[in-house]
This record gives sequence, structure tokens and C-alpha cells, in this order.
Amino acid sequence: MGKARKLTGERVELRRHERENYHLYKEWYGDRAIWHLTSWTSAPMTPAAVERLFDERELSKLDDSFAIHRRGEKEPIGVVSLMNINEAHASADLSVVVGPEPDRSRGYGTEAMTLVLDYAFGRLKLHRVGLSVFEFNESAIAAYENLGFSEEGRLRQSIARDGVLYDAILMSVLGPEWEAGEGR
Repeated sequence: MGKARKLTGERVELRRHERENYHLYKEWYGDRAIWHLTSWTSAPMTPAAVERLFDERELSKLDDSFAIHRRGEKEPIGVVSLMNINEAHASADLSVVVGPEPDRSRGYGTEAMTLVLDYAFGRLKLHRVGLSVFEFNESAIAAYENLGFSEEGRLRQSIARDGVLYDAILMSVLGPEWEAGEGR
């Protein structure tokens, strides 16, 4: 089954990336606050690195990535991606970024993740979707738990921020848990 072109929720639509929006992605992935909360890279990404990342995602058979749009709006407000899709193990990793500060903590990322998890477990027939989150990102941890994700381990003191080492928490949700609505 091919990749979906668009996924629609109550307040957001997930659409395929358009090159004309790369300037926004470069801004978001280069933003120090977003980098601090979400990225494994040693520094915010350069514009060239962001362009390469999205070009590769569009061609990859292992990634399935969408721009997050408020319903009916042209300009995206974020990105949600399934990465490292492994058909043999029916698993993938999830990432989400909501770019503009005013759009954060308003439920757009959660709705986008709900749509992509329905897609992952329904259309793609995955069994497990995992993610990593840094221990100091308490609001993201709470959002993931509300979606049904469970902690499955930690990479102790694996991420450095401002000279301090923090744990990365590994979380996942399984298809049967998602279908049962656990945590939602």
C-alpha cells in the first residue's frame, strides 16, 4: 500500500512536504529552543543540513514524513515523521516538531501524532512505534503518556545541554494498546 498524501483531523491536516516550505523548516530546525528540546545533534541544524534532511526524507522508503497544517491553511506549523520504518519488525520511530512559538502547547502536535499513529497502526500495519524524549521535557513526556506511550528504558546521561548530561527516555506504544485506546 502506498504512502498517504494527506491525513485530516479536526484541527490539523498532515500533507506531504513542499519545497516552498523548506525555509520554515530551516528556521525551526535551526532554532536553539527547538533544538534544545528535541534534537540529538550537537547544535541546531544549518540550513543546508535541513534541506538535505527533507530531500532525503522525501526519497526514503524508511521514512514517512508530513507537514502539519492548521486545517485549510497553506503554511505549515510543524513536522511529524515516522522514521526507520522496518517492515520485517513492523516498527518505526516517531518525531514531531511544532515550529512557531504561538502554536506550541495548543494540542496541534498531539493531534498530528494521533493522526500519524492511526495511519501507522491502521494503513501501514505497524506493531510498535517508539520515540525518545529528554528527561527535562516534562510537557512532551506528559503528552506522550496521554497518547498511550510507556517508558521502556533510558539512555543514561546521553544528551548534553548547557554542560549538563541528561537521560533520554525511550518510550513506545504498541498497536493493540493504541487500538484499545489506552492512555487516550
